[in-house]
Amino acid sequence: MPDATEGSSSRLMTALRTLHVDRSSGQPARHQPVVLLWAIRRAAAEESRLVPWQNSWRELHAMLKEYGRTGSTAAPEYPFVALHRSPLWELVGVDGAVPQAPGSSLRPWLNAQNPLGGLAEEFYTLLKGNHDLCRQAVTTLHESYFDDYRLELLLLEAGVPLTDFDGYGHPPHVRIGDSFSQRQTLSRARVHRPRQAGICGTGELGAESIVVSGGYEDDEDYGDEIIYTGQGGRDENTKKQYEDQELTLGNAALATSASAGAPVRVIRGAGGDPKFSPETGLRYDGLYRVEEYWSQRGESNFLVWRYRLRAIDARETGAGTSEGRDIAAAINVMSAAPAGNATPGRRETRTQRVIRSTAVADYVKRIHDHSCQVCEMRIETPTGAYSEAAHIRPLGSPHNGPDEIENILCLCPNHHVAFDFGMLTINDDLIVTSHGTDANTYQLRGHPNHPVKKEHLAYHRQIHER
Repeated sequence: MPDATEGSSSRLMTALRTLHVDRSSGQPARHQPVVLLWAIRRAAAEESRLVPWQNSWRELHAMLKEYGRTGSTAAPEYPFVALHRSPLWELVGVDGAVPQAPGSSLRPWLNAQNPLGGLAEEFYTLLKGNHDLCRQAVTTLHESYFDDYRLELLLLEAGVPLTDFDGYGHPPHVRIGDSFSQRQTLSRARVHRPRQAGICGTGELGAESIVVSGGYEDDEDYGDEIIYTGQGGRDENTKKQYEDQELTLGNAALATSASAGAPVRVIRGAGGDPKFSPETGLRYDGLYRVEEYWSQRGESNFLVWRYRLRAIDARETGAGTSEGRDIAAAINVMSAAPAGNATPGRRETRTQRVIRSTAVADYVKRIHDHSCQVCEMRIETPTGAYSEAAHIRPLGSPHNGPDEIENILCLCPNHHVAFDFGMLTINDDLIVTSHGTDANTYQLRGHPNHPVKKEHLAYHRQIHER
């Protein structure tokens, strides 16, 4: 790095650490650091350096509500002007002297003058498109002013996360239970990208995420299980349905997720069931699986699409509990059918499961056009073709197979089950042997862009050898 650039970088970090901010509460105020976080994001994205006050204040106001100290006023006019006295900031288009930041006349002055504000040219040029240096700048702000925030969330806000994210599954650098005051912050963190819609996804690829916030009258929330109402046909003011919903857009996305068994992120908003929802803002509550979907007439007598989602970490049978032992005993008694339960209760339980990469599985299924590599079967559903991604060497302990295309096959449901139980094995020459009552052999259909590793096939044969 040239000496001049090193000098600019050093001046930038020093200026970020030594902002003149109010510390009367014992902690540094965040108004100026938040505005600088906004400016760093613009530099990272190579957006314009200077922005008119009237074009920026709403976004700055939202960021101050998200990241400001508890009890502080989200007043972007103060840092927008106060930063002018820092070497980091420029105000352009000012007629006369710039007033002191405190005072009730500041907002009218800004509205009248509408100056452009942004990073000084030296520092903007230094940061523009340089994500490594932008991360360093955000880290400096974090260390100096954001003691109660995780660095990962600030990096996401600045658009310079440490890890890329394809949109499906659990987002990196976000934890279950993380809270967000604003939908736009939730969007930039890619926890839920739409600023308004409750479902993110497409009928072709499935759903990424949903927001449960009491927006639909037919929603039901039981914590580890959610009966979610699809989108469309609702009056935004009364929250009542006025027409039938269709299996399109986000509704089709959730149906695809149900068919594929793919996880969906759930975010709860303050407007939902108070027993399970945050008091304010939005909260990321982890991954759920869409177990089934159907249409029915809702409370307003219009057809709605409904989806049963269950938390991936919720146990199905209560293993280890007295109820779980009763279920196991009933299964083992062949002389009499179990009575069942006409009004089953609910309980909160936890487990851990391996989360697969949706992108890898989708690649394998798409490259084979959802046709089974053993029997060529291609299943059509209302939202498109359905196939299953079968791992040759199983994921998780003790097998610890990789979640990579070389360890995945595209199979129909029948051959997926047969393969998982060892009723199908595959030789190194890709000859498939069926070990069932109707023993047969097949040639595994391959694809030049889908290699299969022989060591995974050998491992599968080994664990199912007879």
